[in-house]
Amino acid sequence: MKSINKLNIFFLFSTLIFFNPHISYADQNSNEDTMDNLYAIGGLMDKVIDKVPGMGGGDAPDMGGQKTELVKLFSESSEYYMTAQAYLLKSLKKDEEAQKVLAGIEFAKNSKNSDADRMANSIKVSDDASKVIESSMKGGSIELTAESKVLYAQSLPPAGKGVISTIKLGPVAQNMVATIQANPMSALDQLGGLAKVIPKLPGYISTLTNTMKLVLTAAKANNVDGTKDFEAVLSDLD
Repeated sequence: MKSINKLNIFFLFSTLIFFNPHISYADQNSNEDTMDNLYAIGGLMDKVIDKVPGMGGGDAPDMGGQKTELVKLFSESSEYYMTAQAYLLKSLKKDEEAQKVLAGIEFAKNSKNSDADRMANSIKVSDDASKVIESSMKGGSIELTAESKVLYAQSLPPAGKGVISTIKLGPVAQNMVATIQANPMSALDQLGGLAKVIPKLPGYISTLTNTMKLVLTAAKANNVDGTKDFEAVLSDLD
């Protein structure tokens, strides 16, 4: 793995290495005074490469199988969630934001876009939608009109399917993040841009979980059709 460009090592260093359990902070602190010097950074990288599996210090695992499973589960769950978010935004009279979510779904379906770009875009679109939904929900106490309740009810089935997919995605994502952190250079080599996107998944899952709980609170308060079924599915996330 030493043949990998040191520039790539530099880019990953700030986001992955300091969180890697194989590297002592003593090694990092010894170079703090010269981190602004490119040659000092290069020297530190040589030390890191010799100590970490997947960077020259041992054999790295094959991540191909994990990648295939994770991308499949993420694509499935994110499409369900974004579909639900589009309905929710429409029910909240946020039509412009709903259109952005629908555009995100189309972007994710376009095979001409890379897995990394599709995942990164889906995370951003979904996170942005969650912020709008949460800010509009008034802590779940919002009162829905009859028309809004119909749209809200349409969001619950895909939201429930998204929850089911997330239950499967969670442990796969956690394992993949751990593998990337333990083998950052091999991850870059095997996963490309996904190596920088996958570590965002735990935060993405946490945000969606909190948003869906708020969605349930508002659904119960407004007696929305399908609430009981959604509540039963959501309870499995706890």
